[in-house]
Amino acid sequence: MSDREALKAELKKLSARAIQAKMDLHDLSEELPVNWTSIMAVAQKAHDAFAELERKSQDLKQLEKA
Repeated sequence: MSDREALKAELKKLSARAIQAKMDLHDLSEELPVNWTSIMAVAQKAHDAFAELERKSQDLKQLEKA
């Protein structure tokens, strides 16, 4: 498998993880004030997932430029 294909496969997994983190955050917001103490942890998980997705997307763009 080429670097490009491996990165695309990783991006697909990261995208699914980011979407799930977004949904977890959304679900938490609808349940408030129940579980309000988990806001920071759930938000951090979503932030980290989208940050990693963005980094890998940039890596793919750089790889495709070369």
